[in-house]
Amino acid sequence: MAIKSDKFFIEKQPYYKPQANEIDIATAAYEHNLPLLLKGPTGCGKTRFMEYMAWRLERPLITVSCHDDLTTSDLVGRYLIRSGETVWIDGPLALAVKAGGICYLDEIVEARKDTTVVIHPLADDRRTLPIEKRGEILTAPKEFMLAISYNPGYQSVLKDLKPSTRQRFVAIEFSYPEPELEAEIVAHESGIDETLAKSIPCVPWTPYTKPEGTGPSGGCKHEIAHPCRKVDTRRN
Repeated sequence: MAIKSDKFFIEKQPYYKPQANEIDIATAAYEHNLPLLLKGPTGCGKTRFMEYMAWRLERPLITVSCHDDLTTSDLVGRYLIRSGETVWIDGPLALAVKAGGICYLDEIVEARKDTTVVIHPLADDRRTLPIEKRGEILTAPKEFMLAISYNPGYQSVLKDLKPSTRQRFVAIEFSYPEPELEAEIVAHESGIDETLAKSIPCVPWTPYTKPEGTGPSGGCKHEIAHPCRKVDTRRN
């Protein structure tokens, strides 16, 4: 039975403006126990989308910001000394499995390859999480969902997502919204007048390229946006 984790529930509806049928795709993936891959430039709304979906599905959301030093123990758990005793502390991935929540691994390619392999059995029909240090195998309840994200245009070739990982996921491709909608989002998020938001210069861009003079992800200067003009329903 799934364990409730009130700490990770999102009570207030996050502000999110859908651009296509990404909500329907993610909902269908959840209902069919399929993992989700969000790909797109920095600031296009991938994390906000996951917050919205967690609220919509009424599931706790546990987010992990991946980095070079992330280890398997950081995700799964480790033994620690507490009050002179050795105790096991679950990592965020194990917590999400036990809670029947959503585990969102943000910028998955930043983590080491030997670390991300641990998600493979969770991302296929086994839906299990081996905890080798305890000799246990956790089976994910139907409420659990695994989601990952990465930025194909920002990462180097050495940090691309492995095909053996990517092919397990239903992919949704995100990009920046059109200027009119972006101005609406910026106005809502910042509290400024929409007329002023429309006057903020927006640098033209193409998906996953870095126009000269822009930020690391390319695209508009005001990267507070959500959006998704392309939805890839294939498991790639």
